[in-house]
Amino acid sequence: MYGVYLVDDERLVIEDLIDNVPWPENGFTVVGWSTVPARALQEIKELKPDVVFCDLRMPGSDDGIKLIKKIKDSGINTEYIMLSAFAEFEASRDFFTMGGFDYLIKPLEHDNAALILEKISRKIAEKHHRLPLYQFIRTQTLDFDDLVTYVIENFSKRVTLADLSEKFGMSQTYICDLFAKHYDSTLMIFLTDIRMKEAGRLIKASDTPIKEIAIHCGYGDYSYFCRVFKAHYNQSPTEYREER
Repeated sequence: MYGVYLVDDERLVIEDLIDNVPWPENGFTVVGWSTVPARALQEIKELKPDVVFCDLRMPGSDDGIKLIKKIKDSGINTEYIMLSAFAEFEASRDFFTMGGFDYLIKPLEHDNAALILEKISRKIAEKHHRLPLYQFIRTQTLDFDDLVTYVIENFSKRVTLADLSEKFGMSQTYICDLFAKHYDSTLMIFLTDIRMKEAGRLIKASDTPIKEIAIHCGYGDYSYFCRVFKAHYNQSPTEYREER
């Protein structure tokens, strides 16, 4: 799994992220956190996480931008997600100038956090020169082949690591490791790509209302479906249909 480090001067924000963001489903684990930038810098140097979630504004001299600069100056190769209140967003230009990947507005929406995790995991996979998502590799792990078949056949349903772990008798960490090893992906990216492929096909090939297509593809929240679709196709579902 990819390692994540969380930095925010509000402990409640950190606890909310730890408890409510689907880290394992997206191939991530929280390896550390701190409310003190100086301590965070030291631990990040030691842990070398793949992603740092960092508050833009923190008390004292080490705000988020300065902390990120110090991390980069130390030679740590990581990606950055900014945590920012909406009113502070204009001041975030330096974050993107320094190569920041994306941002989350406080108060946090967990669906947005999950979507960003899907996007950042793709970038990390590309950075590590991983193989295409759907290059199927047969292995001696036949149970995993059965698990993958189950995910494909049940893409329209709610599929979680916990459910798969119970059904196939594998630990959640082991399932994540298998997706990383054989598909260079995560469960959620794998599932999202299947859902988006089917959604795109139905939008182009039928006049079925898009809300019904969203439900068929496993998205009860239509607005979230639209955000995921746009992130995948760089178009809204309506724009995608208009091009057929």
